[in-house]
Amino acid sequence: MARRHVSKLSQMRIFGLILALLVGGSGPLSAQDAADTSAPISLAADQVDVKFRNLQIMIVPLTANELASLAGIWQTHLQKSLTITAELFLLLNTENASNATDTHKLISENRVARQAIIDNYAAVLDGWEAKGATPEELNQHRTYILAVTLNALQLADAYSAFDFAKDWVISWNGGIGVILKLIIFAFAIWVLMLFARITKSATVRSLGKVPTLSRLLKNFISKTVYWISFAIGLIVVLALFGVNVTPLFAVFGGVSFILGFALQDTLGNLASGLMIMLLKPFDTGDFIRVSGTSGIVDDMTVVSTKIRTHDNQVIIVPNSKIWGDVITNVSASAERRVDLVFGISYSDDAKFAIRVLSDLLEAHPKCLPSPEYKVFVGELGDNSVNIFCRPWSKTEDYWVVYWDIMAQAKERFDQEGISIPFPQRDVHIIHENIATEPSI
Repeated sequence: MARRHVSKLSQMRIFGLILALLVGGSGPLSAQDAADTSAPISLAADQVDVKFRNLQIMIVPLTANELASLAGIWQTHLQKSLTITAELFLLLNTENASNATDTHKLISENRVARQAIIDNYAAVLDGWEAKGATPEELNQHRTYILAVTLNALQLADAYSAFDFAKDWVISWNGGIGVILKLIIFAFAIWVLMLFARITKSATVRSLGKVPTLSRLLKNFISKTVYWISFAIGLIVVLALFGVNVTPLFAVFGGVSFILGFALQDTLGNLASGLMIMLLKPFDTGDFIRVSGTSGIVDDMTVVSTKIRTHDNQVIIVPNSKIWGDVITNVSASAERRVDLVFGISYSDDAKFAIRVLSDLLEAHPKCLPSPEYKVFVGELGDNSVNIFCRPWSKTEDYWVVYWDIMAQAKERFDQEGISIPFPQRDVHIIHENIATEPSI
């Protein structure tokens, strides 16, 4: 009746204000009128039977002090509901089995009503928090809600606990709501990963227009953009789900400070990796020799470089070891000179052997005409005359030319009667007549 009376009173005031505007002009509301029109909202917000959505609307204009008082009122509503629950459980302990069914029904109805009170209570606390409530003030109320909820569960018998679990599973604020939130969260993560991949692809396309950047640096930038996009999106998703992400930044700052001391070597590798990416001494797919190993660069992170040898071994080398050592990039140039040495006997014709080797180089399809090859007597060894053979080839054809010319030279030398000597040693035995002394 009181609410109906208040509603009629507010309607009469609004009608009077409209009439005054029509008669006396469109002047602003006075402070007293504004206070009077807000009074019904304040009164309705503390009613135990107010609907959740209506309460959310009513608490919007309230101040922090008004919300603090309203939180105390809803705490009283919750306390009264729990008092009724406790009395019902006491009654249940004194009743026989035949009368327990009605009491269980009352307990279930009271639990549903209490959950509505808790939801409204939490809405008031959220509105109060948005308008400047301190954590200490909020913790006092939220701790009370958590404590009384757990205590109510502890009071319940097997039937009431099962009934509570069943209602929780099928309620939108319980199991169904949790499952729905998990599905939405999984979908949000999927969309987030898709967005990060699209961002990475756009970054790759943009970097592809800059020819001066190495593939290593492009891969590093694209991966960095991917993970930054994912991290920012994850923070946004968590914020949308009501997670307070502000403490995460403080945690990240503390962790970064600790890791800075614990991972000094890793930071050195990071700096070396960035220098390698910027100065480009090698790139992915290049054949390099460094730190006592050689192979093709498969991949590189900011910490280490993965090198694959010819026999398919994978070697992980820290970037600081690479940057602090001599780097030989075999693949840096488009052409390479193939250095071959053939030894012939001193009794063979060196000019004829040179002509034979020259014919082989001119006939091979992967020997480049420019730069021009060279074949000459380069050394008079202990056991052979060494002829140096130096053709040029594309870098990727180096070993093809090396192995082909080596095999073809052996075959042609055998056909032309040019011998390839091997180390040999002549041993001469000198016999001397040694006079023997006469025996005594």
